Amino acid sequence: MRVSCIACDSPHTTRLGGLSVFTSDYLGGPLDSTIDVGSMYRCNNCSLLFRWPVPSPEELLSYYEGLDKDEWWKPETEREVWRDIQKQLANLPDASVLDVGCFRGDMLQKIGAGLSCFGVEPSLSASREADAHGVEIIGNNIDSLRTEKRRFGAITLVDVAEHLPRPLDSFQLLSDLLVTGGKFIVFTGSTDSLSWKFAGQDYWYSSMPEHVAFFQPSWFKGFAAKLNVRVTEIKRLSYCPVTFPVRTDEALKNVAFVVYRRGKQVPLVRTLISRLPVIKRIENWQSCWWTSARDHILVTMTKIAET
Repeated sequence: MRVSCIACDSPHTTRLGGLSVFTSDYLGGPLDSTIDVGSMYRCNNCSLLFRWPVPSPEELLSYYEGLDKDEWWKPETEREVWRDIQKQLANLPDASVLDVGCFRGDMLQKIGAGLSCFGVEPSLSASREADAHGVEIIGNNIDSLRTEKRRFGAITLVDVAEHLPRPLDSFQLLSDLLVTGGKFIVFTGSTDSLSWKFAGQDYWYSSMPEHVAFFQPSWFKGFAAKLNVRVTEIKRLSYCPVTFPVRTDEALKNVAFVVYRRGKQVPLVRTLISRLPVIKRIENWQSCWWTSARDHILVTMTKIAET
């Protein structure tokens, strides 16, 4: 079966290999042999990497709606990426920001002073907390914004783009909600990072079943005109800066994991591994966190005047 790109619909795609699953469940349900967790594909037209098959929009929305506000990581301090976004939110043409996937409203609570803050959030529990933090929830997913009449000075997507089963369609809808000169700000993983290139389809970032779309800077530059924006800044960041010992530990574990996965494909190495219980323990690893790797990009795009 020919698999087309989930962004540009090009049929010119290449299967890179099967994906692993980092989580103990599959979108909140049991993970068993009946579940097709998918393969990684590359679009040879637009450079996107993507999961196929993609969970349906209904499956994804149901999963996100059921997330409890305390199920996800809570930052004890302001995230590094938030500080960069705060700088981008200065001197907007309209003092308003829409955070798509705002969850509890943590980011806007920290950096949204002086702005009218709006959010899109499917989790019922988290959206209630965001509302308590002064974030006006105006939708539960991007499609719910199709009839939205307001326009915003900035739209932010932090750890959201990788969840979009039709990313270009979603970005077009959101771009239309910006005022001229408004900022479209996206923070997501980058497939051209050294750590991603090393691990390939075994990378931690692609082993979560809700992550379906994977970008690199050239993707945003290639579609800027279609989105009626210009890319004004791209900055490389880690998902979560950590201490040197933690960074070293994550790197060593990921090297071991990837070498083990690749080695298993060689019969002689596979036989050797079966006789080494200490090494064989890696078999129980589904993936490894590598949040300290410099594998994310913060992309800032500015809305240009309609022609």
